[in-house]
Order: sequence, then C-alpha cells, then structure tokens
Amino acid sequence: MKRFFLAIVSLLLIFPSLTKADEGMWLPLLLKNEKYAEMRKMGLKLSVEEIYSVNQACLKDAVVGLMGEGTNLRSYGTASFISEDGLLITNYHVVLSYIERFSTEENDFIKYGYWAGSKDQESLCRGLQIKQLVRMEDVTERMLAGTEGLTGVEKQNKINENGKLIADEATKGTKYEVRMQALFGYSQYIMNVYVVYKDVRMVAAPPFALGKFGGNTDNYRWPRHTLDFSVLRVYANENNDPANYSTKNVPYKPKHYLPISSNGVKENDFVMVMGFPGSTRQYIPSFALEKIIYDETAEKVAITRDKMNILKNAIEEDPSSKFRYTNRLSSVGNNYLRWSGEVMGVNRMDLVARKQEEEKEFRAWVAKKANRVEKYGNILDRIEEHYKQVAVYNLANTYFLEAGINGSEIVPFIGKFEKLVAMYNRNNLNQVAANREASNLVKLTDQFFRNWNYEVDRRMFRNLTYRYYQKMPPQFQPEELVKTIHKYDGDIELLSNEVFKNSIFTNKDKLIAFLESESRDVEEYIKNDELYQIAIGYYRINVDKIARQRTDLQRELIDLQSIYLAGLLEMSGKKALYPDANNSQRVSYGCVVGTNAEDGLSYYPFTTFEGAYAKYMNNNEDEEFYLPKKLRDVYSAGNIKQYLTRDDKFITNFLTNAHTTSGSSGSPVINGKGELVGLNFDRIWQGVASDYRYSSETSRSISVDIRYVLFVLEKYAPNNYVFNELSIKR
Repeated sequence: MKRFFLAIVSLLLIFPSLTKADEGMWLPLLLKNEKYAEMRKMGLKLSVEEIYSVNQACLKDAVVGLMGEGTNLRSYGTASFISEDGLLITNYHVVLSYIERFSTEENDFIKYGYWAGSKDQESLCRGLQIKQLVRMEDVTERMLAGTEGLTGVEKQNKINENGKLIADEATKGTKYEVRMQALFGYSQYIMNVYVVYKDVRMVAAPPFALGKFGGNTDNYRWPRHTLDFSVLRVYANENNDPANYSTKNVPYKPKHYLPISSNGVKENDFVMVMGFPGSTRQYIPSFALEKIIYDETAEKVAITRDKMNILKNAIEEDPSSKFRYTNRLSSVGNNYLRWSGEVMGVNRMDLVARKQEEEKEFRAWVAKKANRVEKYGNILDRIEEHYKQVAVYNLANTYFLEAGINGSEIVPFIGKFEKLVAMYNRNNLNQVAANREASNLVKLTDQFFRNWNYEVDRRMFRNLTYRYYQKMPPQFQPEELVKTIHKYDGDIELLSNEVFKNSIFTNKDKLIAFLESESRDVEEYIKNDELYQIAIGYYRINVDKIARQRTDLQRELIDLQSIYLAGLLEMSGKKALYPDANNSQRVSYGCVVGTNAEDGLSYYPFTTFEGAYAKYMNNNEDEEFYLPKKLRDVYSAGNIKQYLTRDDKFITNFLTNAHTTSGSSGSPVINGKGELVGLNFDRIWQGVASDYRYSSETSRSISVDIRYVLFVLEKYAPNNYVFNELSIKR
C-alpha cells in the first residue's frame, strides 16, 4: 500500500555568527550548491554524483534508516550496506531489543554474542524494517500552488491536498512510499521517496560486555572503549523487490555498498557521517528554549531517574531479570543522561542569554526602517505570547508520554483492549468480529505475560502515577485517576496494591479465560476495572484535551515563526544553509579531532584497547567494565598487525566534530574516498546540547573504529562467516 506522510519541521533561523565549517546536517540533494567545494578542500575525493545521484549508484543508496512497523517512515537509527549480498552494519544498541528477545537461558546471546554461521541460522527481526531513499525532489511550487492568501487550517488542508496528488504521481505503479517534509516554515518542501524492506534478519552481534562496554557509567562520556556494532541482512524476493518474510526470499542486492578501509583514520583526517538524524532545535527563540529546558526537560530528567532506579533495583533483586530489563534500562539511562546533558550544556553556554542578545539585534535592525516595523515590528512579542499557551500543552504532553503511557508497561497493554470495548459499546454487536479481536488479544496477552513482572511494574505504576498526579496541571487530570486517588485518600502505595490485586489485567489466566468466552461481560470485567479506568483515562485526556489543541497551537506558531524567519533572512542578507534535522537523509562532515572539553580537561581523539584493559583491571568487580577472557587471550596472542596504527596502537573509538543527534546512531563514518572507517554511536557529555546550539569547541561525536570491528569478526567470533563476505581495502 502506498503511503504519504507530511512532516512540518522546525525553522532555520540564521544569525551571521552561527554558521561554521563543521556545523550542520546537509541535504545530499543540495550539497553541490552549498558545501561541496568546502568539503573538497577538507579532503573529500568523491564527485557530487558519487554521494547523491538518481542516475548512478552512490552513497545515498548504501545508507538506510531502521524503523518499526507503523512508524510512518520515521526511523530511529541508521545502517549501511557492506556487502553485495545485503549485509547491513549498524550499532549494537539500536538492535539490542532483538538480541534480548532471542536470548534464553540455553542460548544467552546477551552474554556470548549472536554469531550466525550460515544463512539458515540468521533470525528474523520481526517488525524491523528499513527505508531506503530512492530520491529527493524539491516540490515547493507544486505544494504551494493555490495557497495564496490562505492561512492556518485552510492553507494546511490545501498543502495536504497538493501533497497527496504529488505523492500519488510519484508512487503510481511502484511499491514506493513518500514522506513530504517542510523546511523554513511553509516556504520549501522536499519530497523523499523511499522503498521499504521488511525481511531483516540478525546475523552477528558481540556480547553485551563488548557492545555496551562501560554501560551507563561511560554513556555520553570520553574516553570510551565500546564495540557498538551489529550485523543484519536484508532479504528480498527473486526480483530483488521488497517482500514479507519467506523462506523463499534471497539476500537483497544493493545498488551500492561501502568498501571497508583497514587503514583507519588519523587526527585531522576528513570524515563524513551519513544517516537519518531525528530532530534538532538549533534556532528556537530564547523564551521557547527556556521553557523546554527548565520545564519539560527538567521533568523528563526526574521521571527517567525514577524509572532507572526501579529497573536497577529489579535486576539487583533478581539477576535473571536482566533478560527482561537490560534493553529498557539502557534506553531509560540513555534518555536520562542525554536530557541531563542538555540542561547542563544550555547552562554552560548561557544559551538563553545569548539568544536574548541575538533577539535584541533583530529588534534594533527592525526599528531602523518603517517598512520593517510594519512587517516584523511585534513578531517576537506575538510569538512569545503565543508560546505561553504552547508551553502549557507541551508540558502536558511530556507528562502524558513519559509518566502516563510510557511508564508502567500495563498501561499501553491495557490500551490494546480499547478496540474490543468499542465493539461492545455499539448498538449492534458483530460477534464474529469481536471474537476475532478477542483471539488476537489472547496472543497479545500470552506474549505480554512471558516477560512481565508484576511487582516491578506495580512499583513503576505507583511512582509515575504519583508524579503524574502531582505535576500535571489540573485541567489535564483524568477524572478516573482523580476519583481513584480520592477513594484511597491519596495513598498511592495502597492504591497501586489494590488496583493491581483486583484487576483482571494482572492475572493472565483470568484474562485469557475472559477473552476465550463468547459470553464475555465487558461491562463487568473490563469497564468497571479500576486499573483499566486509570489507563484509558490517560488516553482519553490526551485525545480530548491535549493532542488536538496542541497541534492547532503549533500550527499557528509555525505561521508566526515563518514571519520571523523572513525577517532574519532579510537582516542577514545571507542564503539559508541547513534546516534542523527532520529524519530525512543528511550528510554532516568534519574531521577527526579532540577537544578541550572543560577547564583543565582535554580529550585526545583516540582511545585504545590498552585503555579498555586498564578499565577492566581497575574495575574488575564491575560488570560494566568486563572484558571477555577470550578477547583478552586473542589480543595477547598477537597476529593483529593489520589492525594497528603505524605506532602500534590498537584504536577502539575516536572523536569527530561532525554534527550528529539521535537517529544518527549506526551511521557510517566515511573517509574522503567513500570507504567505511567507523560507526557513529554517541556524543560527549559536554557537547550533548548540540541539538540546541552547535559548538565548534565541544560538539563531538563518538565512533567505533572499524578496525576494532574487523578484529572481532576475524579473531574473536566463532566463525568467519561475516568477515569473509566483506570487501576490505588494505
């Protein structure tokens, strides 16, 4: 089925002081006119067409986005093809949930790694899909046709109508899907045409001890020694077209795959990072940044701290639960450190005050001419006044997502039952359809209870329910939640114990028996269930009082910001260079370089295996710094000259000043010849606020050196199945 998605992204607001040589995530479609000459001076050897082309194989074809089902072409990580038979390389942490899912006590892939020895040993990553960019096209004129004089909802409806027509034309007779993305307010539209592959299988991954070496202790920090890689394979039908999983499918033949350099990189070498970065907010006004950081993000930090502590305690109390909570704790810990780093970074840069000074410059420029006053005179005041309303709904959305539906696992599980309840609310019940839905829910219930822990989830429900009730503005409090809290006199511990004990949703046998009975009484067993009422209350309050109102306010905000943008561009007299990241394919570039991260603290751009070994020796009671004995033995045995630098160093990770963000995880780090030299996987703590303002001094991305990956695939893995398939340039 063809799909069309329209994404409105944040605006590019440019001040003369903001643009730097190593800043930005660039649209490959526009590189030729914008940054190619500069990249050539820094060390790029490729032609523009070897990076992006619709007429020949190029880097664009080798780099793909990883996404789940039903995510509207929005990816959460990046991967790249590294063989003619569809091998993909990405980060360990972006596919950890699958490794965790495949693991059992008999086959502990978390502990020993996942190493297929043949294609029939590769495991389907159910639900994992890749989006591969076919082409980008500027369709601004066609998207804006007929919108003259329109504003708000009317303008957006016309744009959506135009977009659907353009997308239908682009995908007619194909299996392509389209995501339309707006840049610079409503002034420019880029059509991204994708092909989506759904048969993706796990091939190789190191043990958790290597893939997450350093754990949360080292997350967002330097020096780092993490082997953050995994290998997948994409399958297609006999015509090399997308197909659902089938034993008849064959390895996909990509148009282009990345050759791998075993020469590594040196300090100041040119590199590119190509991928699908999620979103940045480089150019928001000072008052918006202040609300985001000190209200929304500060609350996210507090919520994730709660989640992290509960999960850590669960694993400490029952070590076997690591199979269930390793990935979730890693994800929660990652969010905690990133959001904490953003607050710290904005404070260190005094970014709110800096933006206020930039806004003073704008106001002074406007005041100098009457025609400017007429067009832009009060635009910042109008945006600020409007943003006061937006901020209320943004904060409510934060609580809904982080404390409501993404807290206790039972809440989104209960949400899956709303369709069945809706069927029984109709005047004429379709018993056949209801039985079919109940049958689907039986399967879902069985899957849910395989890994669900009653007590851990009760604690999560208790803590986050309390936080939601205490922090959520009164107008966004679900009636069911308030009523239940009053019933238990505000005692959340008692409430959580009672509603869990009495709920059908916490008892697998009772729930399945209910679902399998055609005489099921939905009113008595579901609608009267207090846990159900609280869970569904979250969803209903979002639908009734948050989501639509927030969307309407943000649409009006874009109209206002578009005016502000026009004034800034007129003031600067410069051409806009790059928009904020919006999950479309981008190229960032720079070089391998360290940083003076803090006063008296300098970071060298490379780490070595000797440093990893030192961490292991100095923390030999800490599982986060465990180095498997086999790896230590293989390294000590020697015969690794091909993976050493000229001064006999074995590099594990390196730093670049290429601009990255979430979604860049797994992105290939590519040298000037178009060869793979590393995998991007993290940023340093001191530069994590680069989503709000890039800093040439501290914005640094962390990559795993591809030679470390090759060493493990050749010397440590139990077979050379993957290694022998690679094209390695020596």
